[in-house]
Amino acid sequence: MKIILQLICCTLLFASCNFLKLVDRKQEKRFSKEQIQLHRFRDENGIHAVHYSNNGQPKLMMLHGYGASGISQYYRTSIELNKSFDLILPDLLYCGKSVGDSLDYSIDAQVMHLKTIVDSLGICDSFAVIGNSYGGIVAAYFAEKFPNLVNKLVIYDSPVNDYTMAYADSLAIAMQVPSVKELLSPTTICENRKSLDLIFHDQPYIPRFLRRQMVKYGSLPSRPAQLQLLDHLMEREAQFNAHDFNWKMPVYICWGEFDVLIPVSTCNAIIERYNLPKERVHFFANAAHAANVEYPNEFVEYVKTIMK
Repeated sequence: MKIILQLICCTLLFASCNFLKLVDRKQEKRFSKEQIQLHRFRDENGIHAVHYSNNGQPKLMMLHGYGASGISQYYRTSIELNKSFDLILPDLLYCGKSVGDSLDYSIDAQVMHLKTIVDSLGICDSFAVIGNSYGGIVAAYFAEKFPNLVNKLVIYDSPVNDYTMAYADSLAIAMQVPSVKELLSPTTICENRKSLDLIFHDQPYIPRFLRRQMVKYGSLPSRPAQLQLLDHLMEREAQFNAHDFNWKMPVYICWGEFDVLIPVSTCNAIIERYNLPKERVHFFANAAHAANVEYPNEFVEYVKTIMK
């Protein structure tokens, strides 16, 4: 009986506290132990946040997807990759610990946000950039604008071209969600579950109280600003799809073979459009939209391979 009461008390405690903050503190503590430091500063455009390490190794920037942050998306893989690379893990504007002040929700603003971070770290040599989903769009434009800073670009399950919001909305309706906005920025526990069904090929068990906190503390506070990011993409869909990138560096592409949110048909269209050779294309078997979360070890090995 005593053990049962203790379990009930623990459950009530977790349900009442902000569990996401506890996880963030734990992750920050581990990053600090691994010498991956948080660098946060303000200028006229807002607050810029990045986790980075500086041990004299080849530099690698990894950009997170929509609604995530550098530490939340790449936490597990960063611990291992930090042994071989100096990491640059920015929080994109209006995500994580970065806050925009200029109310500029454009991709150009995100690109300049990255440039501001790179300059603040005193980085002059070129580095590799991996961008997932929304972060892949930012990575693609950053690499085009600053080719002297990027020596390799990896597009990772990202709609840099050949994608329509009409498809995304049809996907949402098929999942009985009002629109893609509710899929990407959930407002209920049910929408959270359906959102993660797209992120994971095999969604792990998540307790209901934790899903509630993911919505209350993770999704809702940042939702108004992040929907503005989505609106910017939707309003300029034709422009983004028509843009032909002029990349100066080798371009790689990696994709989850079961990604439904950004389907493999988009991947194949990008490969054909830029005539990418087969040896620069990799598919993660049994993964959906975020292979680095579902299969962190395979993702680390993939990164090490392309960095060679």
